[in-house]
Amino acid sequence: MNRPTAVLGRLAGKVTGRVVETVQPDLILSHIDVDALVDRIDVNRVLDRVDLDRLLDRIEIDRLVDRVDLERLLERVDLDALAERIDVERLVRRSGLPGIVVESQARLAGSVLDVVRRQLAGLDAVLDMLVVRLLRRGPQPTAPRLLADAEQAWNNA
Repeated sequence: MNRPTAVLGRLAGKVTGRVVETVQPDLILSHIDVDALVDRIDVNRVLDRVDLDRLLDRIEIDRLVDRVDLERLLERVDLDALAERIDVERLVRRSGLPGIVVESQARLAGSVLDVVRRQLAGLDAVLDMLVVRLLRRGPQPTAPRLLADAEQAWNNA
């Protein structure tokens, strides 16, 4: 470095400090074209320097969700495409519905059998009375002899 440049450099260093202390920042900022300054900034380079994880940690998710227009968002959802992705058979299996249906059918079949048995027992009793009258038999026991004898003994005891 030559001598005049070195002198100017030292002088500029001393003067710069005085200028910064003396001149009001608002006066300097009023002469700056912010749009021209922003146009010179390489935004992609700035974004490359941003730590997204740190930025996302600072975001308050509840506030962000509160600002979302759910009606507008739902209008954009293709429900037909969403429904096509649903595995209905898997959902039915997970719900336990097949087991419930089988259990219900078993109960219904059991109930139907009970009704049929009662109807047949009633028909048997009617047919028995009809045969007894047609053949003019005397009164018949209502239970097998050993059972009737045990019941008689129980009642007499």
